[in-house]
Amino acid sequence: MGHDSVTNELDLLQARRSAWIETFRRRSRCDLKAGWRRCDRLQDAPFERDPWGRIHRPDWAERGLLIWPRGRQSIRLEQTLRWPDGWRASEASRARLVLSWWAEAMRLWVDGTLVHEGDLFDTTCRWSVPDRVREGAELHLQLELRSPGHDDGALISSALCLEPKAPDRDSDQALLPERLMLHLESGGALPVAWQQIDPMTDEASAAVISELERAAAPQGGIHWIGHAHLDLAWLWPVADTWLAAERTFRSALELMRCNPDLRFAHSTPALYAWLQQHRPGLFDAVCAASRAGRWEPINGPWVETDCVLVSSASLWQQFQLGQDFSDRVFPEWTHNLAWLPDSFGFSAGLPAVAARTGIQWFCTHKLAWNADQPFPHRLFRWRSRGGEEVLSLMLPPIGRRGDPLDMLQEQRTWCQATGVPTALWIPGVGDHGGGPTQEMLDQVELWRESPQSLPCRSGTVRAFLESLEPLSTRLPVWKDELYLELHRGCATSRVDQKRHNRSLERLLREADALGFLLPQGSDQSGTADWRPLLFQQFHDILPGTSIPEVFDQAEPVWRGARRQAKALRDQRIQRLFSTGQPSDSVDRWVWLALQPLEHWSPLLRLPKGSWRADTVVLPQQPASGGGVWVQLPERSGLTALALERSAIEQASPASVRNPVEVALLDDGVWRIGNGRMAFDLSDRGLLQLRDAQGIEQLSAPLQLGRFSDRGEFWDAWDLAADYREHPLPVDSMAELDVLETGPLLAHAVLRYRIGLSALRLDLRLRADCPWLELICSVEWQQRHELLRLELPLAQPAVRFAADTSGGVLERPAKGETQREHSRWEVPVISWLASQTGAPGGGLALLLDGPQGVNGTPERMGVSLLRGPTWPDPKADQGWQRHRVGLMPMASDWASAGIPQAAIAFREPGWWGPLAGAETAEWLPGLPSDLVPLAFHRKDQSRRLRLLNPSARRCLWKPGDAWRVRRVEESQLSDAVMLKPGELTELILTQSS
Repeated sequence: MGHDSVTNELDLLQARRSAWIETFRRRSRCDLKAGWRRCDRLQDAPFERDPWGRIHRPDWAERGLLIWPRGRQSIRLEQTLRWPDGWRASEASRARLVLSWWAEAMRLWVDGTLVHEGDLFDTTCRWSVPDRVREGAELHLQLELRSPGHDDGALISSALCLEPKAPDRDSDQALLPERLMLHLESGGALPVAWQQIDPMTDEASAAVISELERAAAPQGGIHWIGHAHLDLAWLWPVADTWLAAERTFRSALELMRCNPDLRFAHSTPALYAWLQQHRPGLFDAVCAASRAGRWEPINGPWVETDCVLVSSASLWQQFQLGQDFSDRVFPEWTHNLAWLPDSFGFSAGLPAVAARTGIQWFCTHKLAWNADQPFPHRLFRWRSRGGEEVLSLMLPPIGRRGDPLDMLQEQRTWCQATGVPTALWIPGVGDHGGGPTQEMLDQVELWRESPQSLPCRSGTVRAFLESLEPLSTRLPVWKDELYLELHRGCATSRVDQKRHNRSLERLLREADALGFLLPQGSDQSGTADWRPLLFQQFHDILPGTSIPEVFDQAEPVWRGARRQAKALRDQRIQRLFSTGQPSDSVDRWVWLALQPLEHWSPLLRLPKGSWRADTVVLPQQPASGGGVWVQLPERSGLTALALERSAIEQASPASVRNPVEVALLDDGVWRIGNGRMAFDLSDRGLLQLRDAQGIEQLSAPLQLGRFSDRGEFWDAWDLAADYREHPLPVDSMAELDVLETGPLLAHAVLRYRIGLSALRLDLRLRADCPWLELICSVEWQQRHELLRLELPLAQPAVRFAADTSGGVLERPAKGETQREHSRWEVPVISWLASQTGAPGGGLALLLDGPQGVNGTPERMGVSLLRGPTWPDPKADQGWQRHRVGLMPMASDWASAGIPQAAIAFREPGWWGPLAGAETAEWLPGLPSDLVPLAFHRKDQSRRLRLLNPSARRCLWKPGDAWRVRRVEESQLSDAVMLKPGELTELILTQSS
């Protein structure tokens, strides 16, 4: 048989199958679309004839949707509902009004009584129609729908459906079309002999029933548990989340009382902590259901956090605080599960952080959203660079119902991907909470006895995961980030949230470092409170994808948490030096290095005067903004340097280390360098950058790129994939101001006009500093535009490396696969480095906080600002400031010490007036390969969390005053060896 003949035969078979199903459907399903008329117009035509949808959304109209315009526009529809002609009217069946919609708000009235409400998240209704309609009564239906602000609205489906009242008694054959569909979907045949039978006859029904009774039941099963995905903030403020949680939890408990088979799972320790404090009675009921094994806390981190924009220190805190709370409050469960269904991608270092805190399983659904190519695994082992692993599961869709066909399709997809016959199903209204409903449970129960549906049994998530653990040694291994091929704008939208995040985290880590240094028992202030920071790292707050009210209400939280952390830090500084109070005098200052870096070369701005350290007069230079720049001696590790000001200079100042030299060339170009790097500058911009050997880094001047960025459907989430095809002009104002010319610091300013926005670019080079600092300040007034800083590379890049949560990500500069090409914008935490195959090493971008970056062999760049308008119409508007460092490398990123340089760039230590301050050295510096994450105290011990991001082993000796061991070890030692990529926690003990 030829190809065309086979195709025609298949088409005929499919048409015959569809005709039979549709014929049977008419016996138990009546489409109501043609009956809807608008209440708000004086017309008799059905709403489906409204030409607007066919003109503006032909794709939706083709699917039969009833459509109206976006922008929170409301429509009101009505129709009279009658029992359909030809339907059986026995007492064994009942009718349901089944509706689905895409609308911001939905309300249904029947005979003037409000019977149902829904929204963008609760998008389906299965309202039980009174029996009197079967007896001839009519119902007046009124339906009010409001379109979303960002998208057109649609009434997706509306039908009257017949179903049996009892699952094992379907005398009216109401479920026959669905049973036939399940039979065919599970591989059953439609006998050719049926084509001779009229589907409308009883003979046809009998033939179908006979075939279904002979057919084998579908293979496999469904393991289900009720669930309610609840975003802590998104299109509603946080205060509404607490109310949604309370409604959801009370509903779940009531459904458990009425449905003994129901189990329910919910995440988020922060939510349970709020419940414990503010709704203790409800919390006690939840705990009782948990002890009974029917309420399952699927807690991992403190909140369902963003996992690509938070630092390693924050991600560790997220998991540690979440685990500590869960172990304490729900001791009846083993907490080895990270439930993160909706976060926007996951860093390559997450398995290391999760494994360090006792996590064995990681679960998400989000990679099913990939826009370019599907993620290849449903079940796999996810391995970090250091070798730590978590077993990983790609979840079924969240927010689904109890539809047997949906469950069958999920089970088939799951079984084909994994070979496991039983699939997980997590029904329940989600995003804004809600959870399972009685209608869903009725739907599951309705199909319980049908041989065409999959066997369903309720159980816990943990029980399902435990059944998969014997497969672990045979699972594929993934050694990379879980990159979401969507939502690439989240690293750039709402930069104020990223700024708040980095400033609060710095204060918390400084407070913890000072607590580490204080003698045991001298500090009664407890530990720094990380919970406000961790809450704001929720995956729709930190990425900037919520409504304005969320950020308005977050502002006082950020500020209050900063005040609290700053007060704790300053209190500990005073106790460390036993001063009690800060000095009223400005003649005695101290500089504190609160990160144990291998090398510090600080330059501070201090009040005017002659400054000394340990009787040595320090180099200084008048500062253009007032005061003086002072170069301190080179330092290492956790250290303090006491500074004293004298009105009269008593000795010659020390010579400047690697002074800044400035020269104006004949062509109007300024050449500025400090022996460690140099650059050329004119009113045309930053023209060239050179390393210490004079090797040029740029093939063309630094560029400020401006592009049109319409963002696609998810405006604040997504960069337009074709933004480079839509460049916009950037106008230089042909003005260069050189404000300071060394020897400690050179400072120049360039100015630009970007549409309605004025931009100032400050360039500062410090003595003995390996990077050029760029400060971009702008009063941003652009919308749907992308502002980027781009560096054309003189030496083609071979590879790129970047800081990511829990480790380092390395990537070929030229993508070889479709999956590599899809990573055209990557979120990073604090640095991006190119690696060349030629002398000169490459170039590093040092960042002041998380941002989106990209790199190709020819260029590297960072996204600075956007202007999305949904869900926040004024996102990114107003004054914004970014700091970026450009650091040429003579070797690879690890040998150049880029991770520690990025720390010194964004955290230069603390300095201020303080009586009684003395010079001190507490802890020696770490080798440049190692990255300190956080200090803290636990169980009377001093602890350091540490990362070796490089691909080589690294030995650290903390010095004669300290002994060290890993937390899982018992023997103290004078040194510790970290393997490549290792993330660890060390206990340090002072030698006696």
